[in-house]
Amino acid sequence: MPAVHSGVVLVTGGSGFIGAWIIKYLVDNGYAVIAAVRTAAQGEFITHRFPSYSGRVSSVVIPDIQKEGAYDDVVKDVDAIVHAASPVVFSWEDPQEVIGPAVAGATGILKSATAYGAKVKRVIITSSVAAIHGSVLDKEYDEESWNLRDLNTEHTKTSAPWLVYNTAKTRAEKAAFDYVKETQPQYDLVTLLPAFNWGPYVHQPSKNFGSSPGALLGGFATGGDTSGSLVGDFVDVRDSALLHVLALKNGNIGGERLLNSNGVFAWQDIYDILNEAGYQAPGKDAKGAGDKKHLKVLTRNDKTFKYFPKFKYRSLKESVLEMAVDLKSGGYL
Repeated sequence: MPAVHSGVVLVTGGSGFIGAWIIKYLVDNGYAVIAAVRTAAQGEFITHRFPSYSGRVSSVVIPDIQKEGAYDDVVKDVDAIVHAASPVVFSWEDPQEVIGPAVAGATGILKSATAYGAKVKRVIITSSVAAIHGSVLDKEYDEESWNLRDLNTEHTKTSAPWLVYNTAKTRAEKAAFDYVKETQPQYDLVTLLPAFNWGPYVHQPSKNFGSSPGALLGGFATGGDTSGSLVGDFVDVRDSALLHVLALKNGNIGGERLLNSNGVFAWQDIYDILNEAGYQAPGKDAKGAGDKKHLKVLTRNDKTFKYFPKFKYRSLKESVLEMAVDLKSGGYL
């Protein structure tokens, strides 16, 4: 499928931590953006974030992504789609409140693009490293790996929220690839699988500060996990976003899954970075407890570096410190 070097890109989830950076990099690279949001307030939020992009960024309200045909009208005049919207919810009455919208949103936007998006050449879906290995970190993983355990788990009200999230992301990505395989639409599909996203915000952070910063601040409030045990993979949010744009420009990656990870981390690694910089983080007495140097786990970005051999990830230290500056300026640290 031809690369998409210009034109209009529909971005879902544009008011989120990753989504806002995706919009910025798209506009900086000459694209026009339509941001699909759930509420008018989110549309205003995006406009506020991008005041200098007047005329290049617009928004459209899609209140329910599970509704059949939700994206039918908005896909008609776009050249590509970046579907970054997915529920990041860890409090619910029924796990289907998370899993249902994730799967329906991914397949629904593909169905709309097939039926009404005659100009659409590529759809990029933001999946997650959760769809590769979930919470089981016991071996080497790469873009061929699938989180089969969580894919096939039937959850109940007592299921751990992170496991429900893992299932939602895995099922949504799998359903998307299954749909494209069955229907053979006029566009191709690429999925990007970012890890925990650290780093600064496009503009001043608001109360909507994203899952990773939110988890960090939650740890501050409770004393944190100073055990040094592994949390998972990490990546800078700017690297995640830029890879979405690079994936539009590469005509050879249709049908691929691209992992976005620069290694693994423990919460104590984050605390060590912040404490060394003068922040009052937990774990001062547990410095160096992070045990990632002794782990056998490795997530390989083979395909990412195959298609983008000059790409370089930012370090965990750079990401965390720049995020901390933003959190402090917003009154969170």
